[in-house]
Amino acid sequence: MKNSTPKSLSCWHLLLLFFALATSSAAQDNLQAQTSAANEGPQAAPEPAATEESPKLLTNYVESGANYLQLTDNYGSWAGGYARTVFQRGNNVSNGEVSGQREFGDKGVYLAAGDAHTFSSNWYAAVTFGSSVQGFFWPRFRTDAFLNRKLLAHKQLITTVGYGYYAAKDVHRNHYAYLGNTYYFTKPWIVEQGLYLGVSNPGAVFAPSGFVAVTQGTNKHHYVTLRVGLGEEGYQLVGPTSTLAKFESQDLTGTWRKWIGTNWGFNLVGDFYHNPYYSRGGPTLGLFKDF
Repeated sequence: MKNSTPKSLSCWHLLLLFFALATSSAAQDNLQAQTSAANEGPQAAPEPAATEESPKLLTNYVESGANYLQLTDNYGSWAGGYARTVFQRGNNVSNGEVSGQREFGDKGVYLAAGDAHTFSSNWYAAVTFGSSVQGFFWPRFRTDAFLNRKLLAHKQLITTVGYGYYAAKDVHRNHYAYLGNTYYFTKPWIVEQGLYLGVSNPGAVFAPSGFVAVTQGTNKHHYVTLRVGLGEEGYQLVGPTSTLAKFESQDLTGTWRKWIGTNWGFNLVGDFYHNPYYSRGGPTLGLFKDF
């Protein structure tokens, strides 16, 4: 979600999807929660009540990798690399990332840092700030904040509300509200869904979107995640003075995080994205080390 509001659907279908999944999740069984970014699988979220089945949190690791994505309709290709770290200290889980990217004929570097803080056994919050150097497609400034509440007998259902602000390097500005749920089953399955209600300016363009993600796996072995997103985008910068405005888009992401040794492994992501103007797809491969 670099240069646009989160992605694609009609408001009516999003609401149906949101409430249907929320209802079915609450009717099922046990586990834990997360507030991770789209392609990461279960990452730095404070733990629910400890049970024998609860997976260990993915904290205290470093990871670096690279990506390559090909675009259709003469939009060229994207390529870049990243380094990130997540570490826990007391009631805080902090994270940082540096990402260098070439997109639409330009290149730049994005830097972000954030923290998730546990207030009690039922409440925790997370905030992230980011900015960039060069690269018209990166934000001049971005911030996201989320408040999370653990519910049910084993605290296996997490309800999340959030707010985000995105200032592009031209006149465009985005605001969005977020509402989502994450459910951890007794078996190694996690189901997450979220609804974004975004407004892009100039023009106060309303752009709702949503996603559903399913993860299977256990810590120190593997996590496999499939994520589907769809909705509307208020705008997207494809050049310093070129903008795509008010359109629908869809994305599909698969992630395989696999431990090769006790404390290291790889993170392989396959991503496909489509809008009326172009399609985009390709892999991201990273290596991580726990500490």
